[in-house]
Amino acid sequence: MNSIKSCSPSTRLSDSCRTWLLELGQTPVPALLIDRHILRQLEYGRCDQVELNISVKIGVDDVFQWKSHSWDQKFEVMYYSNDTHNDFLDFQNEQRRIIPKNFPYLRIGNLLVPTVIPVFLELWHRSNYIPCRNMTIKRDSPKLKNFPFLQKLILKDPRIPAVESVRHLANLRDQLLRFGIIPFLNGGTFLGWFRECSVIPHTTDMDIAIFSENWNPEFFEFLWSRESDFKVKRQLGMVNDSYEITVLPRVGFPTPIDIFLLYEGRNETTGTNYRWVGGTAIDGKKYKYIYPPYDPYCAADLLGHIFWVTCTPEEKVLQEYGPNWYVDQNSLKYVWNAARNVVENGQFTEEQMRDEVYNEYRFKQFT
Repeated sequence: MNSIKSCSPSTRLSDSCRTWLLELGQTPVPALLIDRHILRQLEYGRCDQVELNISVKIGVDDVFQWKSHSWDQKFEVMYYSNDTHNDFLDFQNEQRRIIPKNFPYLRIGNLLVPTVIPVFLELWHRSNYIPCRNMTIKRDSPKLKNFPFLQKLILKDPRIPAVESVRHLANLRDQLLRFGIIPFLNGGTFLGWFRECSVIPHTTDMDIAIFSENWNPEFFEFLWSRESDFKVKRQLGMVNDSYEITVLPRVGFPTPIDIFLLYEGRNETTGTNYRWVGGTAIDGKKYKYIYPPYDPYCAADLLGHIFWVTCTPEEKVLQEYGPNWYVDQNSLKYVWNAARNVVENGQFTEEQMRDEVYNEYRFKQFT
């Protein structure tokens, strides 16, 4: 495991907690502290209230299973695999869980203690593994059979390379996590993962979403710094309404990645809650894409990289793409404001569009 730099506040261990960890005893091999109760006590600095006769949950690399006879009874050991081709630790127990490999931690003897505890606990809470379908898909032709004369009007954005684009997305994920933001797959990227365990071959961008209440404005400021691996191409909407950012990686294939804020909504007629992301047309018309509630959400594997998804993926694709979600539709035919789950949502004023809502950024090259 590697430790990554975090912009979220780290937990400073109190003297009582450091003493408690030392008294806990040494583990024979490196072990990751994953016990939620203990981590909460460390976060609040209340380790003098922890009983030493409790069983403490730790994670241990399965290459050390041969040492299982030497473990102190005070530890409850969960083994994980650490595949070098994946960027996550894979706990294949009764309930399979995956968590990122890279997170800040403090080493006390052989005990690895996460230091940004709220984020780590959230990642553990969201770690239940959800498999994809891995379906074989018959590809739709990009040609318009019924209206061939319109073919020349279709913009032909370049297809994105799957492996490199997912690597860019994973890099963006890590930069978001530095600010305590947990992103999850959305739109066509979510459909490609669920349906095909990959990226839809004819897609031209990647999509992720973030709960609006989890947004950190410092991340947007970070994107404009030289420390960021990405550069802002476009910003639409406002943070409290239909917010969307498109970024491009500084190096490699310029895969566009759309970041949406996902807001809470409520149907006053039926009393049901839902989530939605916004869309903004060039004339200021607003659109709302409606989804079922995302929470709780789980963890998924996309080409060896961990991302987060709703725990009920089929419910989401049914609402967004309908009962024929497994039928391929070429991306060149997709009309963004005519989706199955979209409704009109008002209008931004001309002044709002000019001053803060619709911003395109042009640049010749990355620096």
